[in-house]
Amino acid sequence: MESITTKDKTPLGANYIEETKSVEFRVYSKNATMIKLCIFDSIQGENPVMVLDMKKEENDIWSTTVKDYILNCKKRPVFYGYRVFGPNWEYDDKFEPGSSVGFKSKFDDKNNRFNPNKIAYDPYSKELSHLPSDVNPGFNMFRSGANFHLIDNSKWAIKSVFSPKKDENIAQISPRPFNSEIIGEVHIKDLTQNINIPEKGTYKGAMRFAKNIKNLGITMVEFLPLNEFDSKQNGTNHWGYMPLGYFTLARKYAYDKSFGNLLYEFRQMIDEFHKNDIKVCLDMVYNHTGEGGLVNHNVDDANLFSYALIDNSSYYKVYKNGYYRSNSGCGNDFNISNDGALNLIVDSLEFWVNQGVDAFRFDLAAALLEHNVECEEIYDHINSLAARLKEKLEEKNISVVDDFSKAQKGIVLIAEPWTCGGKDCYQLGNFPSYWAEWNDISRDTIRKITLRPNEVTPNNMKDIIEGTYSRFNGKNKSINYIAAHDGFTLYDLNNFRQKSSSTQGGSTWEICGDYDNNAYKQENAIRKQLVFLFASYGTPMIQIGDIIMHTKNGNNNSYNKDDGTNYLNWDKAVKKDTFENRTMEYIRNLIKFRNENSIFRSNEFIKSLTYHYDNGQIADYYNSGYWNNPLDLFFGVLINSSQNRIYIASSKGDNNMTITLPENLIGKTWFKCIDTSDFSNISFDTKEQIEERYVLNPQALAIFMEK
Repeated sequence: MESITTKDKTPLGANYIEETKSVEFRVYSKNATMIKLCIFDSIQGENPVMVLDMKKEENDIWSTTVKDYILNCKKRPVFYGYRVFGPNWEYDDKFEPGSSVGFKSKFDDKNNRFNPNKIAYDPYSKELSHLPSDVNPGFNMFRSGANFHLIDNSKWAIKSVFSPKKDENIAQISPRPFNSEIIGEVHIKDLTQNINIPEKGTYKGAMRFAKNIKNLGITMVEFLPLNEFDSKQNGTNHWGYMPLGYFTLARKYAYDKSFGNLLYEFRQMIDEFHKNDIKVCLDMVYNHTGEGGLVNHNVDDANLFSYALIDNSSYYKVYKNGYYRSNSGCGNDFNISNDGALNLIVDSLEFWVNQGVDAFRFDLAAALLEHNVECEEIYDHINSLAARLKEKLEEKNISVVDDFSKAQKGIVLIAEPWTCGGKDCYQLGNFPSYWAEWNDISRDTIRKITLRPNEVTPNNMKDIIEGTYSRFNGKNKSINYIAAHDGFTLYDLNNFRQKSSSTQGGSTWEICGDYDNNAYKQENAIRKQLVFLFASYGTPMIQIGDIIMHTKNGNNNSYNKDDGTNYLNWDKAVKKDTFENRTMEYIRNLIKFRNENSIFRSNEFIKSLTYHYDNGQIADYYNSGYWNNPLDLFFGVLINSSQNRIYIASSKGDNNMTITLPENLIGKTWFKCIDTSDFSNISFDTKEQIEERYVLNPQALAIFMEK
């Protein structure tokens, strides 16, 4: 197995220079007028032991260098941060921490929020010393409101932690087509928290669980955010979509939480996943940060952790009145079009690629299509970061996969192609061809096939089978899914008419239902939805919890539940003769069926399709009375593979339906692979020969193979 050698150096931040035995500190700030590097002996309770002026270089980079013999960074971590002065708080050599010397305003007409009484951690930090809530639940030490702006927080501020890392070798998976992957989305703690191992809920616990994930049929794990975040921010935050740093790992997920070991444990996890032929995808949140913006919508009162202190107007989209734009819904949209913020994103991707990461999912990625440092939403498909990211990464010798049907060396970029608000915030199909995209059209239609069948036409079902081909300009870039972290689980969307009253937030428009609590209809619907997921053109994604029929008891926004609501319970799934075990085995065999039939991953897939009426005849392309009729009860698609022809027949009717299978090729016969209404059959074997006709049970789907 090939391997790569990890690297921990970054263009900015703290880096050890072997030749000079020194540590170089570099930080971006366009609008600062003075930056002082502060070095501490401990993370809390002490004043800095060293304060050094930094010098402004080209491209708005500030730097200074400290000799290793002073820091001794190879033996113990360095804790550091920055005091930053700017136009609204001018530098004066008489300034003392805790004073107002040089103060002009909390923010000015250029939206600067410099405050040298607050220590800023480095945006390029590889580790953070502690979290804001470890100091004060209300974050008072970090705020600018009332008289908080005059409190020197250096003894309590979050510090950047630096210790040079040794390079390591990590196993590397040979190139394979992206559309051959089976993506499994999961929260790293939820994956193993209910398993009786010492390392449960950690990177090391996930590493120990790699073989189990492989046995499910998953080939790429997509982890919810792993960057450092404060789980007590705004109440409780479990999912981690409030990142404090883009080069950091969340310490709470480490088995060994001591300083300097986070990255090593993460690398070991990547290495073990790769040795089990499983790729790793990180969910990255570049549309906003965990700094949180304003407190109680008071323009004078902002949380000041890092980015806002170092250069507020460069890192965030801010209106002229001092308020932050919030199309992300999280209080502070990142200013992705600014050079400093843009370079930070590219550099952080490079950093994680250098740790062995294979793919990235970009949260609310429509933000990356913006190309305007002001607050107006201007989507640019030529000059934006999303449009230029492949070029930017290739300048760093990082290859990006641009044909999802070919085995190419490189990373995969996956967009969630919308944001929460703002003009034109829905951008499905508008990303460059080298971006894969989450497909909510596919998601909603697959649900409607069983939950709202009278809203689905044969043309809608054809569109799903073909991976919403026209929406993606003929490119195979659809990420097909039924459920993701954000919403109901697969089990719950087929068992609840509405979200639980205990849900905080969560949409009320989700497509869901309980089939009048008819257990047959519920299980048949789940099995049917899964066929459309794995038999469609594109790359399938499933929550790992959905494989074992995890329920959140109707909670469709469990971002704040660090408990059994989210923790996966494997007990029922491993017991024979349970619904959970039966469904897990059904999914495993469905994945195997997809893998064994290469036509599902072929560029020739769509060309191989013909659509059929219930009498077996090919559906007339011009028969709009059929294609646009939501009340038509039958849908049949023949996959004309040179390997084995496959026929999928689906009924929306409430009664038995006798159908005629397409005419066989000479010397061939149809065999049944699966019938979703036959719960005893989960094997997808082809032992039962079928003659010309077949009876579909109510709402059932059957797959046939010609041999």
